[in-house]
Amino acid sequence: MIDELKKPVDGSTVLISVSGVPEWGVLYSYPLRIVTEDDLMFMGDLLDDVTIVGVVTHEVMTMSATDGCPF
Repeated sequence: MIDELKKPVDGSTVLISVSGVPEWGVLYSYPLRIVTEDDLMFMGDLLDDVTIVGVVTHEVMTMSATDGCPF
């Protein structure tokens, strides 16, 4: 779940838009940078092309019988 109004802090997982393409990333404050799950790093002038869409507040995961779910 994404909160579009929550302000990201150091270590926040965020949904970003890079030139219109959505990506997941982690925000680091010192120095300011965003690292994506593909290990791409946006910092300095590269952040001009990045828009933070929102902060991840919850992660919804599916479970099946093979995951040990009794249902």
